[in-house]
Order: sequence, then C-alpha cells, then structure tokens
Amino acid sequence: MRRPRVFTSSWGQLESAGSNIGDLAVFASQVGELRQDFDIGVVSSDPGRTASEWGARGFSTRRGRLAAMLRGVLWADTVVVGGGELVQDSSSLLYSPFNLLPFRLAALFGKPSFAWLIGLGQGSELRPWTRKGISGCLGLARGISVRDEPSGRLLSDLGFRRDRFLVAADAAFCLCRNRRPGPVVSDLLGAAPRDVSNRTGSLLPLETRRKLGLARDVRDEGTADGWASLLDSHLERNGGRVLLLPFHTGSLSNSDDAMCVAVLERMKHGAAASIFRDTSLDGFLEAIAGCRVMVSTPLHGAILSVVSGALPVAAPYSSKGARFMAEAGLGDLVIDCREPGWWRRASDKVAEAWRTADSRWEALSARREELLAAASANTAYFKSVCAL
Repeated sequence: MRRPRVFTSSWGQLESAGSNIGDLAVFASQVGELRQDFDIGVVSSDPGRTASEWGARGFSTRRGRLAAMLRGVLWADTVVVGGGELVQDSSSLLYSPFNLLPFRLAALFGKPSFAWLIGLGQGSELRPWTRKGISGCLGLARGISVRDEPSGRLLSDLGFRRDRFLVAADAAFCLCRNRRPGPVVSDLLGAAPRDVSNRTGSLLPLETRRKLGLARDVRDEGTADGWASLLDSHLERNGGRVLLLPFHTGSLSNSDDAMCVAVLERMKHGAAASIFRDTSLDGFLEAIAGCRVMVSTPLHGAILSVVSGALPVAAPYSSKGARFMAEAGLGDLVIDCREPGWWRRASDKVAEAWRTADSRWEALSARREELLAAASANTAYFKSVCAL
C-alpha cells in the first residue's frame, strides 16, 4: 500500500543557478514536518537534485511552471499551498493570481487543498480584486493556517469564521528544534541588503520582464550607499567585523549578491567586511548563528536570526517584515527601507540592538519557543482537517 502523497506549491526548489534562502527555509520545514508520513512533491528546476537532497519528487519546470504544477496536483492526494507571503500586488499583478491557482486546480481535479502557514499582504499591498480572489480561493481550502495575527484579521474581515483557520507562526520556526537561542557572544554583525527599487507593481513579474528584455537591471546606488554608511557607522562605533549575506542569488527576483558587492565596494572600512558565498540553508543558519546582531531587508533574514540566535533589526520593504517583528516582540527594531535616509535611523536601531542583545534575549527566548510550538501545531491541524 503506497503512502499518501502531498504536493506543495512551495517556491523552494525553483532556483536552478542560485538560491532563495527564505523559500528554501519554508520548503525545508515542510519536508521536516511531512516526510515521516507522506511522499512529497514540489515544482523543481532540477528534479534530480530535489530527490537527492530532500527525498522529494520534483516536477520539472522545463515545459513551464504551470505545466509542472498541474502534474503535481494530478499526482497528489492532497495539495499544500504556501507557506510564505501568499498574496501581494507590490511586485507584480500576476503574483497573487499565480499563487492562488493551486486552490483552483485542486478543486478542478477533486483534490483537497490546505493553506500552509501563509501570510497575506495588508492595506494598499492588495488590489480590490485580490481580496475577492482570497475569498474565493481560500474558501475552497479544507484548512487554512496563517503565520501572523494581521493575516488572521484580514481573513475575518473577508468573512472567514475564526474556527476556519489557525493563527500560528512562520514555517521556518520548525527549524528551531536543531538550533540554540541567543544571545551570541561575538563581534560579528550580519547584514542582508536588498535593492527593492524595481518593486513597482508591474503586470509581469521581474523574471518574465527580464526574459522579454523589458527590465533594466539598474542598481540602486542610493541603497548601496546607505547600507555602506550604516555598516561603516557600526564598525566605527563597535569595531569587530561585518558579514554580508546575499539571501537571493538566482534569476527569479532581485540579485542580493550584486548588492552585497556594491555595498562592500562603497564601505570605508571594507577590510573588516566580507561576503558569505555558501548558498546552502545549513550554511546560512550556521553563519547567522555566529552573529550577535543581524540587520536585514529580506523577511527571512529576521526570522532565521531568531531561529539561529542572532538579534534581528529589520529594514523591510513591505508589511510582512514589520508584522513578523511585532509577533516576535521586537517591533521597536524596525525601520522601513523605503523611507528617505532610512539608514541613519537604522544605524541607531543597530546600536541599540548591539547594546541590549543580552537582555532582550531573556524575553525573546521564551517567545521563540512559543513561535516554534505554534508552527509545529500546524502539522497536527493539517492532518486533522485533511483526514490524513
């Protein structure tokens, strides 16, 4: 008798020549939660690597991502959608419809679906038609879990009863089981910069615009200058070292490795800084675990800091970063990287985090355990509502 099959719409295996550490962390946590009881399938740019590294069946994107998703849905007994930020219209107007599509495909072929620890954009991040799409598509799901309270409130505002969904935590918190909390005794500051100047709400996603020659990869010099100023200020104040961590190095989104190079080139104290070149999830977790404080624009730079023991300072480009920091009890360590001169205020936040890291971890350690428990509870919820 074969084991039940779960297909996940995770983006964690889509990069063929780089990495997206945030999506990879979500996928790794799904594999860790499901592999004991289920066969797992996922859309993959390299099915052979997916099988060898994760023991999962990869559905090749060679003939397109939609075709791969369709094959995965047909193969599966249950379709998992997420985790991560399921809907937002800031980067591309096609982002949300594509992410919601697995619910429609599952319903079309009579397969139960489950929204796995998803986040939902807030306010102006969602167009009116996207809100209708959320209602229609998530209404098809057998169960829904969200990673933060604001996402849960949005579901309530859209008419979902509170007993229709579970408010939990980001999937990556399941990785806490093999990691120690902070504080970290170290002179190392982690930094994860990102150029977000091309997040303009275009119809086509950045990847497609690049293929069609419609995207100009022009580096945001102001952002690089700001990060260099921020990191130089820290080194002048505290000494030590800086480690630049490029969370995304593939073709599907912004090139964080290019931004890290640009920042390093502009630093006055660049001799005390280096760029982390490992693209593996374990490598990133180990690197972050060596940092006392981590200042990050990518959401999972902050999340994986709490997982690994570094104290995060968030410089997000969307609501998801601030939402997470509030959930972690660190809402005062947030500065919006889209604000003019943000790096000056971020410098003060980093200084405060550096000074108070030990005392902050007294409360953060307990909150970390709560977030782990919340993310872990999702697995039992998934099995119960999908009758598995």
